[in-house]
Amino acid sequence: MNIVVLVKMVPDTESRLEIVDGKVNESGFKYMVNPYDEFAVEQAVQFKEANGGKVTILSLFSNDGSIDTDLRKMMAIGADEAIVLRQDNYRGDKPSANATVLSNAIKEMEADLIIGGVQGIDYYQSATGPMIAHMLGIPHISGVTNLELNDGKFTAKRQVEGGLQIIECSNPLLVTCQKDMTKVRFPALKDIMMSKRKPFESRTVEPVESNDVETAECSLPPARGGGMIIEGESSEDKVDKLIEKLKTEAKVI
Repeated sequence: MNIVVLVKMVPDTESRLEIVDGKVNESGFKYMVNPYDEFAVEQAVQFKEANGGKVTILSLFSNDGSIDTDLRKMMAIGADEAIVLRQDNYRGDKPSANATVLSNAIKEMEADLIIGGVQGIDYYQSATGPMIAHMLGIPHISGVTNLELNDGKFTAKRQVEGGLQIIECSNPLLVTCQKDMTKVRFPALKDIMMSKRKPFESRTVEPVESNDVETAECSLPPARGGGMIIEGESSEDKVDKLIEKLKTEAKVI
């Protein structure tokens, strides 16, 4: 089975967020593998171990080589190779443009299963995966919490309002997974060392035109004001004063 795992690089959660002239200043960002995509890598490797085949990591990013180490960590989990599409002026908030570039690469790979996280933790758009499936003309199941393969057919479970939905589908198939899908393993030292010898390809790709929505302006939330200490001789007295302020000042009751 040929499996392609979509891995998005997102700003590290410890990166400092700074707004300059209504735009996010990304110059000081450090990047990491999107956490939802880690579950996708683990699930893909489990399928390979049970059924044979190959797992290829596919990522679209800029020419910044600092991400290579984190992608190697995903290969240490058990992926066989990595392909990084390098694009000038890459942005993670253009799902249509990014889906076009990624789908063009996938067309050459004859994948039985394409799997990735349900969303990136940078923009939370949840759009790239479904768009890729549409461009490839294959079925798509989103937000999957459990995925099984039996007799060549995939069975996916996903949480819906008030219950659990179970879907069956044959390949080729694109799945986006939730964090509860599986538990990501910690690679052993020998696997980390072996990952350094696995194929790691970088390809230059050109930006494409798209009708993606553009962000007009960014801003940080307003600073919170100080709290108020209510004085009183007893707890009952303080409660009475609090209720009075909620009625006359805050006007919430």
